[in-house]
This record gives sequence, C-alpha cells and structure tokens, in this order.
Amino acid sequence: MDVIQAIEKRISCRAFAARPIEQEKLETLQAEAERINAETGLHFQVYGPRENGTAIDMAANMFGSNPPCYAALVSAKDPAIEEKLGYYGEKLVLLAETMGLSTCWVASTYDKETTRVELAEGEMLHDVVPIGYAPEKMPLKQRTIRAGIRGRSKKQEDLYRGPVALAQAPEWIRACVDAVWKAPSAINEQPVVFVQDAIDGPVRAELSRVKTGMEYTDLGIAKYHFEVVADACGMPGTWQWGVGSTFELR
Repeated sequence: MDVIQAIEKRISCRAFAARPIEQEKLETLQAEAERINAETGLHFQVYGPRENGTAIDMAANMFGSNPPCYAALVSAKDPAIEEKLGYYGEKLVLLAETMGLSTCWVASTYDKETTRVELAEGEMLHDVVPIGYAPEKMPLKQRTIRAGIRGRSKKQEDLYRGPVALAQAPEWIRACVDAVWKAPSAINEQPVVFVQDAIDGPVRAELSRVKTGMEYTDLGIAKYHFEVVADACGMPGTWQWGVGSTFELR
C-alpha cells in the first residue's frame, strides 16, 4: 500500500484485534519518530506492548479494545509548533497505515495513568495515536461512534473558497480537497479552508475559526494530505507554515 492508498483506506479505528504488531514494524515506526524528531525538534515517542499485550488503556466509552502500540505526540505548546505536530504526526500515521496497521488521533479519551511518555521542560503531550490491527468485523460500538462523529463532517465544498465553485476548480485542486476531507480532524469539524483569489492563482490555507487550539493541529494534518496528493497529481509543492500561508509549486 502506498500513501495515497492509505489516505483512501484510513478511518479512525476504535477497536483493535488481539494480534501483536511485528517487531520489524514497531521498529520502523520508532525509527520514523526519531527521524522526525531530529528534523523538526518535536518529541514523538512510539511505545510497544506491556506484559498484558496492550500498550495503553483507552476510554471504554469510546473504544472497543486497547491497542498493542501507540505514539505519543509531544511538543511545546505553541500554535506554530502544533501545526508541525499535525503535519508530521499524520506522516507517522499514514506510514503505519501503509504497513497494514490502523490508527486514530486521540486528544483526551485515554487513561493518563497508563500512558508512558517522556516530557522535557516546557513540553506537553498533545495527542495519543493508538496503533494496531483492526478486527475483521468492525464492532457495533465503533460503527455507532463513527456514524455519530462522521455525521458532523462538513461537505467538500465547505473546504474550498475560490473564484468558482469547487466543482469547476482545477482537477488537482479537487483531488487535494477530497484528500483533506478524508483526513482526521478534531471532533471532525474540519476547520481548514483552501482559498484561491484567481483560478490560476496560489492556494493558501486558512482556518474558518479557532475555538480550542486543536485547529492548528488540524491545519498541519490537512496540509500534509493536500501536499501528498498534489505531488501525485503532478503539481508538487511545499507549504509555508502558518495560517494564511501559501502552497508554493515547484
């Protein structure tokens, strides 16, 4: 599976099979976290199972079972850094998905007493990403929770503002917006809006509102999905950081 297929396949997984993750895959995730940390100054950590075979206890009202692995996404508390945490956190998430694993971004519905994490001065644990194999059949609890959350999703048209409607926008823009629409987002509010002032003008990323601060993480996640698909469409580019920043075509 490649990263484009991972974007298409990924759902927020809230139940995990009683199947351990192969050591090679665990080490690949840990190595990627270390590479990201060296490049960015973030402090991602990947933890494997405890003696009982699970890695962390998730909230029982939101998860059907506990995962055998999780990533602790740690950084300083600053909007600019939190955007990078979203961008690189989703990069780690999609790597796991390409290996056949399932994931979920989690801001609070986990047991903090069972959470292993190292925090330097000024750092905080922003999100936990449970990682494991999805069960062959999605449990009723996960189907019910997913249906309720996805019901609050915006339409794709809400994620684009330009001189024409999204349906008339360039094909690569439509593909990128579709990928962002499929991305994880805090309580599925998807606050990122891609703006073009002219049909052939640059794309910039705005936030429709900032209410909890998690929107900055969502901004980073959305930018990563957009960038990956733009490259696959033959329109490679790089995002500048920050709200209102532009996608610079190469």
